[in-house]
Amino acid sequence: MNLLIILAVFTTFTHMTYHSQCEVFIDAPLETVNKAVDDFIYDMQTDIRHLGEWAFKCTGEEGGHDSDRDAIAIVYKETFYNPEQKYGYITIDVKVPALRTFRDIKISSWMRDTTINDVRHAGVDIDYSGSLLKMADGTFHVKPLKDNLTSLTLDLNVKFGFFFNLFVTRRVYRNVLEWRLQQIMNNIREYAEDGKVDCKYRVKAEIIRE
Repeated sequence: MNLLIILAVFTTFTHMTYHSQCEVFIDAPLETVNKAVDDFIYDMQTDIRHLGEWAFKCTGEEGGHDSDRDAIAIVYKETFYNPEQKYGYITIDVKVPALRTFRDIKISSWMRDTTINDVRHAGVDIDYSGSLLKMADGTFHVKPLKDNLTSLTLDLNVKFGFFFNLFVTRRVYRNVLEWRLQQIMNNIREYAEDGKVDCKYRVKAEIIRE
């Protein structure tokens, strides 16, 4: 249903924390959308490279030398997952061409999953303390609407470490992260509707330069 387009990403910045929210309406039943959310969280904790084949598709380097969409790049190096505890960690390098490369950053995560009044709240809490990141968490809210129509909302909270916060201005956050959040949500929508992702809901956001 092409009329069901994605809503914009809305971001606020309070207490040194970015809060972003994004919603899509998916032409698929609740069970199918829940499966897509499960696949996303599982891949995030166990095989994040696989996300690049569907959820992160079309979110790579986009702007070339004239764009700051690629001001931050992540290289995934190692993953570990304990299914009984729903706990995992990833080891990454964070490349910031304007600054330096932060190597062997270990980020732990725990999954949580509850359903309240027929709305599922499934998310991941991320733990890392250092110059890059103080806290982060993301929660998918899955709500059945009618027939085969399902609402999927993502709430993301990110608080950067002191040093990294000096670099990640609001403009950088919007250019680097907001359009990617839109594309990821579009991809999850397409995955639930079609069983694969060809980026038919491709995000073409303008670069913010103010």
